[in-house]
Amino acid sequence: AEGSGMNAEGIDPSLLAALKALRLRLAKERQVPAYVIFSDRTLIDMAERCPRDLDAFAEVNGVGAAKLREFGEIFLGAIAAHQSGAPG
Repeated sequence: AEGSGMNAEGIDPSLLAALKALRLRLAKERQVPAYVIFSDRTLIDMAERCPRDLDAFAEVNGVGAAKLREFGEIFLGAIAAHQSGAPG
């Protein structure tokens, strides 16, 4: 067995990479810097918490009401897709 696939912070590195890729795509679509979408710290917290609904997503560090409305469903979808595709 090769462990749970988590790093020292309890984050799945492939999930974090997927969230960063999604952030970059959204930033390019909107022609804004990536940090305008979410900071690295927010994505790390998101990867730790793995929110499954908007209430849980709202608890993530750095997610305010506007970003919850604009990006919540998009990032929840990415997290859910990653989890359903992950082994175990």
